[in-house]
Amino acid sequence: MLDYEKILEEIMKRANTPKEEIEKMVSSKQEELSGLISKEGAAYLVARELGIDLEPIARKRLEIKNVIAGMKNINLIGRVFRISNITNFKRADGSEGKVASVFIADKTGFIRLPLWNDQVKIVEEGLLKVGTPIQIINGIAKENIFGDVEISLGKYGSIKEIEAEDLPSLEEISNFVFKRNERVLIKDIKPGIFEVRGTIVHVFRNKLFFYVCPVCNSTLEEKKCKEHGEVEAIPELVISCIVDDGTSNIRTVFFRETAEKLLGLKAEELQEENFSLVEKKLLGRELIISGRVKKNKIFDRLELLANDFKDLNPEEESKKLLEELNLPLE
Repeated sequence: MLDYEKILEEIMKRANTPKEEIEKMVSSKQEELSGLISKEGAAYLVARELGIDLEPIARKRLEIKNVIAGMKNINLIGRVFRISNITNFKRADGSEGKVASVFIADKTGFIRLPLWNDQVKIVEEGLLKVGTPIQIINGIAKENIFGDVEISLGKYGSIKEIEAEDLPSLEEISNFVFKRNERVLIKDIKPGIFEVRGTIVHVFRNKLFFYVCPVCNSTLEEKKCKEHGEVEAIPELVISCIVDDGTSNIRTVFFRETAEKLLGLKAEELQEENFSLVEKKLLGRELIISGRVKKNKIFDRLELLANDFKDLNPEEESKKLLEELNLPLE
């Protein structure tokens, strides 16, 4: 991505707009996105809204923190720090497919790269390993069903192994990817990545399942995928509830593996919309939940999208409190 001043210069020149006005638009865009985007990223979005295509002059090294949904011809480097298991699936026509997820990081952040079908060979054959520095060429940035941005190779993208250059080590990546999130009271919560301690006080009786395409993992509409047509739908669990910590409460959503872990059941084991069983397992559970807080623009409220949780351990919490108060542990 171009640096901030270069983006402003391009917008000024091509939109014939004063710098001060463009900077106000950038600040407004950052405020709209709750400060979760850099100035460069916000300026890039402003340019796109003004119909200015910066791609031809921006095809140089891109930092992961500045990847925005909708970007094409992405060229970035990162170190592989996690590779998922390979999942096999069947399409509606009976043919078989496979998918694996690769997670890469640079010094600014991390991102998921799903590999599909023939692309999975580099994992199967051991050509791609944890710790490998790679370059993604001609990638496409998309927003997944959870609102997170990920990179797809599409038909024309590719991966190649490179020298490490200035990429962080696996230990450094682990420190910022898997670091403990800041614990906050719900009354003080704001958009970002946080941890809360609270009790499930209500479970919403909405659908417990949503259905995704086995090929591209996107949500189906009327049993059809926009890109792949009719497919054999894969059911995924979703649990929406209210978590209260005594200071306030927040709608919290658990998806997929996190929802299965919460229930102690796989999606296929919950054969129907069995809300009585779900409520029995969840109501009154006191949890420590980590995840991403984002604004639901439709309902104008903050929601917590859980990416992990654990049941409250009073002994651990007591030790944590003593450590915070700098008191000796007995």
